[in-house]
Amino acid sequence: MKIIHTADWHLGKRLNGHSFLDDQRHVLAQFVEQMVLEQPDLIIIAGDIYDKAHPNKSVVTVFEEMVQTLNLEMSIPIVIINGNHDSKERLGYGASWFNHSQLYIRTTLSSFFEPIVFDDIAIYTLPFFTVSEARVFLESDVKTYEQAIKSFVELIKPQLDLQKKNLLVGHFTLNGAPKSDSERDLTIGTIESVSSTYLACFDGVLLGHIHHPFAIDYDHIFYSGSLLQYSFSEVKQAKGYRTIEFVDGQMKQTFKPLKSQHELEVVKGKYEDIMNGHFERKSDESYFHFKLTEMQHVTEPMQKLKQLYPNTLALTPEVFVISDEQRHTGEIKQLEPLEIIDSFYQMHTEQSLSDIQREQLEKLISEQRGM
Repeated sequence: MKIIHTADWHLGKRLNGHSFLDDQRHVLAQFVEQMVLEQPDLIIIAGDIYDKAHPNKSVVTVFEEMVQTLNLEMSIPIVIINGNHDSKERLGYGASWFNHSQLYIRTTLSSFFEPIVFDDIAIYTLPFFTVSEARVFLESDVKTYEQAIKSFVELIKPQLDLQKKNLLVGHFTLNGAPKSDSERDLTIGTIESVSSTYLACFDGVLLGHIHHPFAIDYDHIFYSGSLLQYSFSEVKQAKGYRTIEFVDGQMKQTFKPLKSQHELEVVKGKYEDIMNGHFERKSDESYFHFKLTEMQHVTEPMQKLKQLYPNTLALTPEVFVISDEQRHTGEIKQLEPLEIIDSFYQMHTEQSLSDIQREQLEKLISEQRGM
């Protein structure tokens, strides 16, 4: 049996005001093409279908079209759980009716105790939950995510059929898994990571939430990673899906990359060099985060950069830089207070100070110096 493991689609995701929806349509079209070639027996989506609990109509339409293609037209069974970005009520609406086409949408904790069985494989779904929800359901005073997971697993152990391959599908953080800027914390004020020791009773664990597909190194526990690079902290991460198969009783997995329409790139350099095109990049159409020096006196730098590189999404002035000459002489450039304020203002607003703002600040600085 061939299983496709994917997660963290984050449909409707925006970065610095820019919508990824066209990029998501592009990569999902690739995903469909790959499914035609793969001919899987099952697709598992381990949470975070949407980026927000209440996606707009165009975002929901993208997901519905994907489900129609994969589940109805290609007749591939699909198992879906909610992630911490999804609304359980919205995602789970009509779930009992969808079961008839083998579209299994699991959003309740009680569903964990009702495995979905395909031949000799039993799939246990553990949708995202909060610690408070776990307390109510378990009627136990669990205080951490790890304690909750441990309790759920202890309850399910007697039910596991050892004649089958038992898979857990979940959406949580495993100990040691590094997070990126686009991953929202699962819990507030409590430890959220889980030890792998509590998952040893399962033959395979397929997870969502962490966007890096190689965030952990286990023989039977895997993150699929996100569908696309969703923050500049993910620029070096591969994106794609996994194939899972059991060969001679052993779990075999392969990561299959997908190519994005636009890659994220972080570029460091001098402002003039960038404006003259003197820097390495994969494409002028990439989504750029520029970290630039020698731009203290440039007005409206973001607008000027976007004229040349329209997909510029972020600009950070790098002002406290020591040149080679300064290193040799031991001298460090001392910026004037107004230059420091202007750089800070640009960093957070992507605009330079106006003439009026400069005039007011100069007056204030002069008054302070005269005190």
